[in-house]
Amino acid sequence: MTPDATAARLAPGASGRVALRSPRPLVHGRRHRRPVLAALALVTTLLVAGCGVRLETPEPTEPSPDVHEVVRRAAVDDALAVEDLAAAVAPTVTDPTVLAALDEAGRFAEQHVQALGGVYESGLPVPTETDGESSPEPVEVTTSPAPGEGDDEGPDDPAGDGSQDAPVTGDGTADGTSTAAPTTDDVVTALVGAAQRTRASADLTQDAELARLLASVAASEHVSAQRLAAATGSEAATDLDVAVVPVEDTPSGVGAADLATLVAAEDAAGYALEVRGAQVDGDVRTAAVARAAEHRARAQAWALAAGTDGTDQDPRRTAYVLPDGEDVTTLARRLETELTASYASLVATAAPESRGDALALLTDSWLAALAWGAAPVAFPGMPEQQPAS
Repeated sequence: MTPDATAARLAPGASGRVALRSPRPLVHGRRHRRPVLAALALVTTLLVAGCGVRLETPEPTEPSPDVHEVVRRAAVDDALAVEDLAAAVAPTVTDPTVLAALDEAGRFAEQHVQALGGVYESGLPVPTETDGESSPEPVEVTTSPAPGEGDDEGPDDPAGDGSQDAPVTGDGTADGTSTAAPTTDDVVTALVGAAQRTRASADLTQDAELARLLASVAASEHVSAQRLAAATGSEAATDLDVAVVPVEDTPSGVGAADLATLVAAEDAAGYALEVRGAQVDGDVRTAAVARAAEHRARAQAWALAAGTDGTDQDPRRTAYVLPDGEDVTTLARRLETELTASYASLVATAAPESRGDALALLTDSWLAALAWGAAPVAFPGMPEQQPAS
């Protein structure tokens, strides 16, 4: 009879004791081998690292800027160029009026740079020479003079010692590089270019708040260019006139409520200037009446574009309440400043590539506010950016 399993496990051994030959301790031992091996591997890795052996990882690279960042950097570069030019030209200016306009343009440009986020810095180290490599030593190349050259004094070498090795151009350099000092005309040219490029970027960018900021910066650059050109007699800003055409279409993305607010604001401005203009005489009256007609026409154009003209949704009224204590100049200045802010908000609300009218009217309203005596600011239409008084 063959003994069963239990009997075999309990069979007495040579010592007479019962030998328990269960396989469980062996299995249990195998289960603990993996943590032990992992610990050994970790220790080995640490020891190897301590000996100077390490895994190489690729060096971080400069991230590629997206469209938003490209637009922002371009505006910053333009503002920095204006700031640098203004600082370079200022020491040569003696006229107080020109110097004030130049200083204003430089200060505004500095504020634009800060509001736009400043110069981009990735924080990555500047690339240096590769280990083990060095820049080649400069090689000095000398040439022997041709027979009969350099022996005697001549018109090309008045000292007779070969010191005039390269021809000097009319601007005082040997390589033809211009060393002419910048002028106020250069500053006007830089401002004109900056205003045009920044306004175009404001129309194209997908970022609504960036579009509003760019629109404001462009209007400020436009004004700075015109003021400096007027002070210096420069003709570099002649092509910077704002072409305000009659509004025909509403900007994409603008809702009916926003359009109604704009129609009412333009119509109220026209009414106010008509009433106050009738109470004065001379050039002030002429200017007020002319500007009132422009505002009335814009209100009509916006109402037609919105499709509310003559309907129950037309927000225009027969008369508007005018505040007491404001003469025509103070009233006009306030109304134009408020319209500047309205058009800046419209830029942010409108979809890209449909902001042209809002951009032009923003600048036009700000120019009118200045004509009525408003103080120039770095960010027209953005009251939150103005310093506390």
